[in-house]
Amino acid sequence: MKTITHFGGLTIAVTAFTLLAVLPAGCDVIDNPVIDLGISYRGDAAPPIFSALNSGLSHVVIEDFTAHECGNCPPAAVLAEALAEANPERVHVIGVHAGTLAAPQAAPFDTDWRCEEAELWWTQLAFQINPIGRVNRRGGSGISLLPTVWEAEMNLALNEPAYLHLQGLAIADGNDVHVHVHGSFSGGFDSELRLAVLVLESHLIGTQLYYTADPEVVEDYEFNHMLRGSVSGGDGLPWGISGSTVAGDVLQADYSLAWEDEWTIENCTLLAVVSDESGEVVASFELPWAE
Repeated sequence: MKTITHFGGLTIAVTAFTLLAVLPAGCDVIDNPVIDLGISYRGDAAPPIFSALNSGLSHVVIEDFTAHECGNCPPAAVLAEALAEANPERVHVIGVHAGTLAAPQAAPFDTDWRCEEAELWWTQLAFQINPIGRVNRRGGSGISLLPTVWEAEMNLALNEPAYLHLQGLAIADGNDVHVHVHGSFSGGFDSELRLAVLVLESHLIGTQLYYTADPEVVEDYEFNHMLRGSVSGGDGLPWGISGSTVAGDVLQADYSLAWEDEWTIENCTLLAVVSDESGEVVASFELPWAE
């Protein structure tokens, strides 16, 4: 078993065997190499210690690509919400505002709900239209699905075996939020794994085109699970050593995020998402806030 700990996305404590395996011959082993990427752990207290999990259920991420000038998008959001409510704590919805119809226009559609992560994901899609979605990015990051098949894809993903079991914690500390993600492996992965920690915000009020509403321009529409940003970029940072994870391995990442003033922390959740080199999601977990 290997135990690998990351601070700010960089490995700083691994077994001696692992270090020797990845460093070229003749190189010195450097103790605790730390490079500041702007998300390095800045907490005064030592990161929490988590017990390894031996088993767990599969989780599913539904990415709902939506836009404020997409009149057919609100029903898709209602569907995604219903799927999550039917599978509490196992299905996680992300409202991804991206594409031409999400761009700010003349009032009342002058709010820009986009972010860099949303725009990155939009460019990955082979078929770009609103509403469209990805369910655990099954088949790779370019695959996009119409809302009519989200439930079927979700059920398939929920019944797949889980080989990576996540847990963690988010701690608010002044202007920082400290993020701790722990993973236990009950099976191995041959692919590089990447960890993204996403900031989602609910109860945002704005204008939305809604074809079946009267009037169809709804100026007090409530947006939920909106992707606002991330700790580590939309596709995340490398987690572990590529292609080397086996059953019994344990990984932990500890980051600090400078909280944005426009994010209302009481309405936000942090979602940890681990994906493979194709972009497919292999594990996800909503981090609880420390009390």
